[in-house]
Amino acid sequence: MSELITSENIDLVIKKNDEIRDEVLEQTMKLQMNPAIMKVASRPQLALLILQGFGLIQMPIEDKFWSGAIFVKNGKIIPVLNTALPRANQYFTAWHEIYHLIFDKVSFDHFIERDNTMEERKAECFAASMLLTGVDRYFIELPEMDFVSKIFHCMSAFQAPYKAVLVSLYEYALQSENEILKKRVKEVFGLEVENMPQKFRELGLDDSLVKPSYVINASSLQERIRNSKTKNPEINYHKDNEEFLINIMKEISMITRKGE
Repeated sequence: MSELITSENIDLVIKKNDEIRDEVLEQTMKLQMNPAIMKVASRPQLALLILQGFGLIQMPIEDKFWSGAIFVKNGKIIPVLNTALPRANQYFTAWHEIYHLIFDKVSFDHFIERDNTMEERKAECFAASMLLTGVDRYFIELPEMDFVSKIFHCMSAFQAPYKAVLVSLYEYALQSENEILKKRVKEVFGLEVENMPQKFRELGLDDSLVKPSYVINASSLQERIRNSKTKNPEINYHKDNEEFLINIMKEISMITRKGE
């Protein structure tokens, strides 16, 4: 699970980001230079397509601190997204998990617990690089309005969560020595916005971004099992794969119930 970023520790988070920035940018460029992958115009949809190739499971889990994970069991790797969170959070988490699937060489050991590890910070940086490049320019060019409304416009344009936008803008403020922007970001960082969908509608923005999707979907994993059956009907391990899927779903429920 990602570390909780607050106005008190954001400077330490940015310091960690500076240490890994070059490595993460190189990884981002590797992905962006792949024409077969980047032909999908929508970054959020691209993330979901990539995860579907790994057998993505999507299901609503009523735990606002559990955004997703990767299960590793008996050599099988299964990404999971929590669809009870707003779509913006799902998209960011999707890119976060893609980092672990493609670039992380140290974290995999059954269910990944990644609190306060550098690999976790790299995954967050990678997700921000894939979704939020250019958000500083977009923010500056927005017409005059209150600060939080500007953040909502950035969220809408870049399909990213509230705090992810603020972290990116804080990084820009540090680099440009913009003390006013730094102060404003910290002032609203812990803001609990009541009825964010309504705020989006009032600004003429699509509120679906800040609503849960509540999707329940294991079809990509089920499709992989069906394809294996078709290609190798004489082999009996397909039943084991189906049981594995059932057990993964049970395990997700057990893990999330621990927080109740």
